[in-house]
Amino acid sequence: SLAELHLPYIFQLVSVSAKTGVLHLTDASHRGDIWLQDGRIVHAETDDLAGEDAVYALAIWRTGEFRFEAGVAAPRQTIQKSNTNLLMEAARRLDEWRVLSKKIPSVELVPEFVILENREGQINLNTMEWLLLSKIDGQRSVRQIAGAAGMGVFDAAKLLYGLVATNLIRLREKGAALVTERPQPRATAAAPRPAAPRPTPDPVPATPAPPALTRLARLRDECVALL
Repeated sequence: SLAELHLPYIFQLVSVSAKTGVLHLTDASHRGDIWLQDGRIVHAETDDLAGEDAVYALAIWRTGEFRFEAGVAAPRQTIQKSNTNLLMEAARRLDEWRVLSKKIPSVELVPEFVILENREGQINLNTMEWLLLSKIDGQRSVRQIAGAAGMGVFDAAKLLYGLVATNLIRLREKGAALVTERPQPRATAAAPRPAAPRPTPDPVPATPAPPALTRLARLRDECVALL
């Protein structure tokens, strides 16, 4: 289990033993493969990534299972770096991921915009942040957004970390949209009419949603047009 033994430590064990074969990794519906030749990592694949990027993406997996199949030759060679350099970068990313996981505990969570009516000040975003924002639709997970933006999950998480920390984006479980969207309209609707006797309580919470969603859709279209 990767929960008991992280990938960088597995690399060290396989490297010392000078094995040739392929390391299969699975985590729910996701999988990755890393090929070794005489203990040296020569190729890796996972989702839409290959080579070094695939190794680094797999290195931050905190859960899943691994299995080594000996004697399997690599289909091609995409990695030229030594195991030492790969392990150092993988270990660095793993340490950085521990920090990122405080705001992004899972890449299967769904990012969504935080709409605050009283937000003040100017927001400055770089090109990559705009690209990432344009892929947020309230349905894609962090992993899916990274794929849609053509970047690794680690790089996407680093960008989202800043957006979550500044309260521009929040994360929710898949299928929990109604739970996270309702409290904000109710809170704003309850404040102006704490003791109003008028018989219109139901329409009031529902009215803020369409303008907010309209502004959100317009913002996304402008992001796409700008890119």
